[in-house]
Amino acid sequence: MKFKNQFTQIGWVLFFAFFIMMIIRLQLLVMYPSDFNDLTLMQTLYSLFMGFRVDTITLFTFSFIFIIPLIFIKNITARKVIGILWAVILLAIFTISFSDVLYFNFTHKHISNEVFNLGDDFNIITNIAFNSYLIYTVLASLFSLFTFYLFYTIFSTQPITFVSGKKLIIFSLIVLLILFLGIRNKTSGKSFGSADAFAVSKISSGNLALNGCFTLYRAAQGGERHNLIDLNKAIEITKNTLYTPNATYVDENYPLFKNYPSKQKEKYNVVIVLLESWGAEHIDGFTKYKELNVTPFFKQLSSESLKFTNFYANGFRSIFGITSLFTGITLPSGFQYLGRGLELSNISYLGRVAKENGYSTMAMQGGNRRSYRVDAVTHIAGFDDYYGAEDIPNIEVIEEGREARTGTYDYNLLDFYNKKISELKEPFLSFAFTSTNHPDLYLPRAEFERYPHALNNYYGELNAYLYVDNAIEKFMNSAKKEPWFDRTIFIFTADHGNGDALNKIGKELRGNPDKLGSIEHYRIPLVIYAPKIFKPQEIKTLGSQNDIFPTIVDMLGFEANITTIGNSLFDNDVKERFVYLFGGDVIGLINNDGYIIHNFKKTVEKKGNNHQYLKELLFSVDTAEAELLQSNRWTK
Repeated sequence: MKFKNQFTQIGWVLFFAFFIMMIIRLQLLVMYPSDFNDLTLMQTLYSLFMGFRVDTITLFTFSFIFIIPLIFIKNITARKVIGILWAVILLAIFTISFSDVLYFNFTHKHISNEVFNLGDDFNIITNIAFNSYLIYTVLASLFSLFTFYLFYTIFSTQPITFVSGKKLIIFSLIVLLILFLGIRNKTSGKSFGSADAFAVSKISSGNLALNGCFTLYRAAQGGERHNLIDLNKAIEITKNTLYTPNATYVDENYPLFKNYPSKQKEKYNVVIVLLESWGAEHIDGFTKYKELNVTPFFKQLSSESLKFTNFYANGFRSIFGITSLFTGITLPSGFQYLGRGLELSNISYLGRVAKENGYSTMAMQGGNRRSYRVDAVTHIAGFDDYYGAEDIPNIEVIEEGREARTGTYDYNLLDFYNKKISELKEPFLSFAFTSTNHPDLYLPRAEFERYPHALNNYYGELNAYLYVDNAIEKFMNSAKKEPWFDRTIFIFTADHGNGDALNKIGKELRGNPDKLGSIEHYRIPLVIYAPKIFKPQEIKTLGSQNDIFPTIVDMLGFEANITTIGNSLFDNDVKERFVYLFGGDVIGLINNDGYIIHNFKKTVEKKGNNHQYLKELLFSVDTAEAELLQSNRWTK
């Protein structure tokens, strides 16, 4: 390869990098077309242009330390070393960005600060990389080798001429100016941020423009975001909205801290089952689309229960759901998860409150003990006994070559759960978190493969629903035979949604109906089953995972002094119902009049007429929660 001078050599490398980044972005469009259907052609093109700006910031930020010396250093050996180091950094950017495209399949958002905790689930990641995503792993490895060879070849060649003297000074100043403007990407005010990438006020626009490396880099920078409204005003609005005369505020220094007085109620047992990726839009009896009969037992169970059909997850990852269920908190943007730092603030915990009211506690999950740090999280939350996949014996009939790669199958988990519950002293509160319908989607037997099975597509997910539904049925049939059954309340809900029910395969199976807003991806089932205690009823009360903790407190008559961003679902005196959610680069709020999704700079999706009120309430709840946690004024 021959280059006119060092500047054309550098320019050729940058062109290659921009080309690869745009190919990765276009892959997002190709792989997930339904996520961008709401964009017009002009909006798509404008979003791609914003994507070019995001790529400029990303590439210039991490390349300038190589570009500057390559302008001045003439020694060929030194140039080769710098070139190879540059290749390493660019490959890291490419890898993160393309991995983010694959990650988008699970969350329909770009990766953010959650990546800093993925080391806890390294076995799951490697299993996916070397099984369902093996082709991508192989191609990425080959591309890396090609890139190293390309950069070695480029920088092994001395440019035909080497610009020097006054010309070098002028060209260098121009390059420095271009790099500076490219990194800032704005001529005034604060530099370009994630919120600026939204070409139009649609989530799809931001998703198309951003890349995973940029969002990860911004997340690592942190910074104050929870100052959208005056703190005192935020606390006042949040306090008024959460008000109920049945749980009074008790301390001005802890403004959201409530007292739930003890009530003379039967001390029923509580059995919680948190279902992995059990998004309502996929589940029979809850979906607003055509049912596919993949969860027939769960549908039947819900018809015999208190069935909450207007219920939402507060986040998009499992640990977010666990945090909300155990603490009644929506993880604020930029905060570390429970088990990684959130617990450094004083927080109310479900397990601790149950123990203070005379309950035995136990928790388990189908994943490995340390997965999502659930072992540490359940201990912090007050659960005395804890079990993971390593503790659970296999009783599932598994065909050859179908062993679970990570964790254990859900039938094993739920059978073990039933047996361990029977060992607990009554009254008890227990928790189990399933795992089988988490990719890779291994199933124990071919009988569950109604659709052409794949480890990581929607056919595989539907087959996994069939299997998990069958495991739930077996669990409930066994539980009904236990002496504690009549005195027990079963709570089934999900950790988070599960992507788009109208993906390419989903559309073919469901007849291509009109697509609901992105908020539908947060809707999950809540089923409270206790045939000897509650009469079956469909309940349309708006609620979220944050409401489960106070609901249990109210339902069992616990005496508790707690702080949550929720209220009991059985409390008819709550001033206003709302759901506060966190979606990585966005936050959102739902009430009975509509919803709003905001990216800390502008509204990117909304429904309803009272936009200003929803925005003020969202800003208030976000600011109040974050600042009270930060200042350790959440609970006593």
